[in-house]
Amino acid sequence: MFFGWIFAGMGLLFAGIGVWMVVWSIISRQRLSSWTPWEATIREIETRTTSSGEHGSRTRLVAHYEYRGPDGSEYASAGTLPDRRFRLDGTVPPLSIVINPLDPSKSMIAGTGGGTGCAIVFGVVFAGIGLLFASIGFGLAQTPI
Repeated sequence: MFFGWIFAGMGLLFAGIGVWMVVWSIISRQRLSSWTPWEATIREIETRTTSSGEHGSRTRLVAHYEYRGPDGSEYASAGTLPDRRFRLDGTVPPLSIVINPLDPSKSMIAGTGGGTGCAIVFGVVFAGIGLLFASIGFGLAQTPI
């Protein structure tokens, strides 16, 4: 009985994470399609490496960028670069971003939402498996010993 409640709780946690992934992906995709395309200047590129134990590590390039909004104000932000292409002559090309037309201080790098479709599918599968585990857990919790 106690095991059933733990199983159900873990299933609900998985389902919640799956739903969060779907919502976050939809919001990211909506931003890329409805925000205003803009250009920014890269001020610094930072390398961030995350270790995943036995499976090696993953390196991301984080661009710290600045841009002048439509109102003339200067803004700064940072985001993960979608690719690692740079010019061979050492110059830094302008960075394509999208800005929130209602609040130009909010921006994101254009092209960083390319994996949203995959994230939506993964989130739906994750939520479905979580709900399956939750229903099994609730069934076990209701079964008398």
